[in-house]
Amino acid sequence: MTSETGESRRLAAILRSTAEAIVAVDPSGLVTLINPAAERLFNTPAAAALGRPLGALNPSLTAWLRRAQAETVVQPLVFSLEVQSGHFFSATLSPVQPDEAPLAAPAAGAAPGIGGGWVLVLQDSSQLRRAEEWKAEAIQSATHDLRNPINLMNGALNLLRDSLKHPTTEQKECLAMLRSGLDRMGSLVEQVLNLDQVTGQAEPALAGVDLRRVAEQVTEELRLAAEEKGLVLSFAGPAQAGRVLGDESWLHRAVANLLNNAIKYTPRLGQVRVHYHETDGQAVCEVTDTGPGIPPAAQARLFERFYRVPGETTRRAPGTGLGLAIVKTIVERHSGRVWVSSAEGQGSTFGFAVPLAPAEGAAPLTAGHPTG
Repeated sequence: MTSETGESRRLAAILRSTAEAIVAVDPSGLVTLINPAAERLFNTPAAAALGRPLGALNPSLTAWLRRAQAETVVQPLVFSLEVQSGHFFSATLSPVQPDEAPLAAPAAGAAPGIGGGWVLVLQDSSQLRRAEEWKAEAIQSATHDLRNPINLMNGALNLLRDSLKHPTTEQKECLAMLRSGLDRMGSLVEQVLNLDQVTGQAEPALAGVDLRRVAEQVTEELRLAAEEKGLVLSFAGPAQAGRVLGDESWLHRAVANLLNNAIKYTPRLGQVRVHYHETDGQAVCEVTDTGPGIPPAAQARLFERFYRVPGETTRRAPGTGLGLAIVKTIVERHSGRVWVSSAEGQGSTFGFAVPLAPAEGAAPLTAGHPTG
């Protein structure tokens, strides 16, 4: 037995035994490999899946593969996929370089090796999602009760400051520390309440929204913040754009959160680009930066509430870990989807897509949660 054959058998054994669903496709998007966990998940035997488009397993995967193929920087794409009603998976779609060996020897009837194609890995995140929802509800309940004490402390701090006619240096430092701490607590409370607002039962105020104009407006509003940091901030989009059915203030907040994050984490003299375009009946907004990038292990958790990427870069940048969770919630309330594409040392792209409003005479859209 050659070492190559032995390696192929070991890889095949790993693929058979792993709990993660794994699917490989060639550059054209045809399935070349599917492990038993993926067969069970999609209720499709390997013989029926091999050689067929990835979208045959789940229609939503067609759009995700196109999104990955459209990236200017080839790097993993991380997103959430609802395979069955209420059953969510954390998905990573990773490129395979042409000179890399296939994951395993192709099964009988399989297409050629996956060199230059893509590998999809799916991990069940339903229990984690439910735990996050329970934790968020508990935190939101406590946050409502924090508002009054914070207001009382702010009033007391202002009274103390005004009573000190000639404060010493130490007193000034103490007042500044108290003010900074209260401001951070207040910011956290407001972020949680913002999340509570967009996750509530009330539907967004639907109207025809020019998302391109919203994205360009947010770019201009944050241009000064970018320039103060020495960043090059640019916007790109078509002259004419369709409309989406949504709440303009919510969508404005979603774009602003993405752009604020990019400005915060991109080093001085870096670049941040906001790009709007339309494809497959979707309005797409993406924010790309030249920041430090995000470790693969952290990418699947970026849109969780209160999650912050471990590391020195995050510690130096103040934040609540709620900005991306708010983006995800807003987009999902507009029947859209969010994603991140990032590699360490190569920057990141955060994006979302929401359906374009139908043409006149077509059936109206309603906002809600995505189906996949």
